[in-house]
Amino acid sequence: MNLRRALLFILDPNLTIALFGSSSAVQFQHDNILLGEIQADIGNVEVSWIAPSQMKISGRRVSVINMIGLHETALDLDALTSQLVSENKMISFIFVVRLGQLTDADKMGIEWLQRVFGDRVLQFVMILFTYVSEEESDSIIDDLKKNSALERLLKKCGGRYHTCSKNMTKQSEMRDLMSRVELLFIENNQQCYTKEMYNTALRKREDVQDRTCQSDETTIIEKNMDCTSTTERHGWFLIIIPSFA
Repeated sequence: MNLRRALLFILDPNLTIALFGSSSAVQFQHDNILLGEIQADIGNVEVSWIAPSQMKISGRRVSVINMIGLHETALDLDALTSQLVSENKMISFIFVVRLGQLTDADKMGIEWLQRVFGDRVLQFVMILFTYVSEEESDSIIDDLKKNSALERLLKKCGGRYHTCSKNMTKQSEMRDLMSRVELLFIENNQQCYTKEMYNTALRKREDVQDRTCQSDETTIIEKNMDCTSTTERHGWFLIIIPSFA
């Protein structure tokens, strides 16, 4: 470990990472090092999804925010995500994808992240490919060569990826993942995803929605005017023939 990374351990003893992606790419169980066994909060399911869990991985205290499967819901998350970025300094968003099974839901996951958190979030994203068998873990290079969609996805995320078992029980894999997360933090000049970045993304999203609404209203008005004009034009051709009976 170089001096800069050693200082990182001292100055920032707690890492906060957020995981998102398909729930089919993860196996929740009691010995899952990164996520543990999923605990549903019956009173407030939405909040339970983004409440950080405190984990200890390779001697590091890690706050893990579980957003897996969140993009597949129909919940209005603006209030929750605003609270999330206000209370947590996230240094990485981990996009969990099942190795060899890139689905439309996976593609929607990264699109959802960009839509909610803005394009700048991509500099904090790392893909985590999960596998079931050891043989699968060696197929990532072949998958990249065969799957252009996967290659584009990886390029969008800066080429950053890691592999681990679906049940996330191997200490060595989790230790290597944390090292990659720390390296990403250093590459980003020790910058976290901030509330200001989120607010900028939110304003852009609201501007797009406003322009869309204005465009829709203009279209409706133009159609109404066109209908009125058409009625008036047709009125000029109305001929009344008197009866001479």
